[in-house]
Amino acid sequence: MSGLVHKSYIATLLCCILFLVYVYGVIASIFHLYPADEIRITAVNAFGHLTYLKESITDSKNQYTSTMWFDDDSTPSGAIVHDAGAMQPGYTLVSKNKTAAVLMDRQGHILHEWKYDFATAFSEADYDPFPQQPDMLHWHRTWVYPNGDLLANHDYVNHYPYGYGLVKLDRDSNVLWTYTGTAHHDFDIDANGNIHTLIQEAGMDKIGNINPPYIEDFAVVVDGNTGREISRFSLFQALKNSPYRHMFEEWQTTKHSEVTHTNAIRLISETWAQNANIPRVKAGNLLISLRNPNAFIIVDPDTETVRWYGEGVWKQQHDPDLLDNGRVLLFDNQGAPDSPYGHSRVLEIDIFTHEIYWNYKGTDEASYFDSWIRGAQHRLPNGNTLITESQGGRLLEVTRDRKIVWEYYNPDRAEYEGKTLRGMMTQAQRIPADAVPFLNN
Repeated sequence: MSGLVHKSYIATLLCCILFLVYVYGVIASIFHLYPADEIRITAVNAFGHLTYLKESITDSKNQYTSTMWFDDDSTPSGAIVHDAGAMQPGYTLVSKNKTAAVLMDRQGHILHEWKYDFATAFSEADYDPFPQQPDMLHWHRTWVYPNGDLLANHDYVNHYPYGYGLVKLDRDSNVLWTYTGTAHHDFDIDANGNIHTLIQEAGMDKIGNINPPYIEDFAVVVDGNTGREISRFSLFQALKNSPYRHMFEEWQTTKHSEVTHTNAIRLISETWAQNANIPRVKAGNLLISLRNPNAFIIVDPDTETVRWYGEGVWKQQHDPDLLDNGRVLLFDNQGAPDSPYGHSRVLEIDIFTHEIYWNYKGTDEASYFDSWIRGAQHRLPNGNTLITESQGGRLLEVTRDRKIVWEYYNPDRAEYEGKTLRGMMTQAQRIPADAVPFLNN
C-alpha cells in the first residue's frame, strides 16, 4: 500500500470514527445515555466562557441592532386617551432607552426631564471595563422624590456584567452622588430611605455543576443620602446555605456565564407577609426574581439564607409587585407560548399555590401584546394596571375588566438600513400630582 493510499485510508477511518462518535453523542443526548449527563454542564460552561471572552474582546456593538430598538413602521405616536374618566389621575414617570427619564401628563406632554452624560459622573477608574459605547447605556428603573431628585440605575446592553451603578440627580440633573457597584435592573427603598439593589461579580468557586468564572449575584444596601454601600451578601451563598442548595446541581450557565439573571428585588412588608401563603416568611425579607430558572426566592438578609424557592407557571418573568392581599403582580414575558397574539401576559397570582386571580394578554390582532424581555406593570389605586410593554414601545392602562383606557407609544424613532425603528421603554409609574410638589415651584 502506497504512502498516499495509506494516509487516505487512515483519514477516512478517522472521519468514520468521528461521525459515529457524533451520531452516538446525538443519541446519548436524546436518551440520556452515558456520558451525556456527565459532560453536558461542562460543555455548556465552556461554550459560555468562550462566547463571553469573544464579546469582551470585540466590544463593537450597534444600538440599532440591539434590543434597545425594534422594527416598527406603524403610525401611532405619543399618548392616546381612550376614556379619561376611567383613568387613574396623576403624572407618568417613564424610563426609555437612554440615560434619561421624563414625567408627563395624560396627553403625553413632558412636564419635566432628567438626563445626563455618564462619562461626566463616572470615571474610567470606577469600572473595568469602562463603557466604550455610552449610547448602549440606559436607565432601567427610576424613582422620583417629592423635591424632584431622581434615583436611577444603569444597564449596559449586550455586555456582561451589564450593571453600571446608581446615580442620584437633583431636579436640574446635577449629580448628587454615584454608586459605582455593578447595580442593575431594579431597586427598592426602605422606610429609612436606604436603597436595596442587586449587583454582579465574577464567581470563582465551583458550586454544584456551575464552574467558574460565572456571574454571581449579591444583594446590597446603599445609603440613600450619600450613595455609600452599607452592606452586601451573596445570593449564591444564601442559597448554598439553605435547604435549596441542590438547585446548583440542576442549574447551568448561559453563553454569557450567567446562571440566574436576577432582575428584581422587593422588600416584604408586614401586610404581605401575613396575607401570603408562604411559610417562614416575615417582614424585612427580600423577594428576588431569578429570570433564567423561572423562579423566585425569598431571602432573610439577617441570616443570609434562602427561606423559600419557587417556580411556577410564569416564564422569564420581570417586575414582581407585592400586593397587600398577599398576591404578586408580575410581567410574565413568555408564559403564553401558544398564543398567536403575543407570548406575554401580566398575572396577579399567588406564587405559592399558582392560582391566577387576574391576567392581561393579547386577545386579537388589535390587542397584540408581547415583550420577550424587560416589561413591567404598576397596580394603581383605582384598580387599573399601568403596563410597560417594553419591546413593543408601548404603555397601556387597563381596567380590571381589561379595557384599555390610555396608551402611549414611544415617539422616539430612528431609521437604520432602510428600516423604521421604535425605541423600547423599560418602566413606567403613575405618580400622584401631590407627590411631586416641585413641579409647582
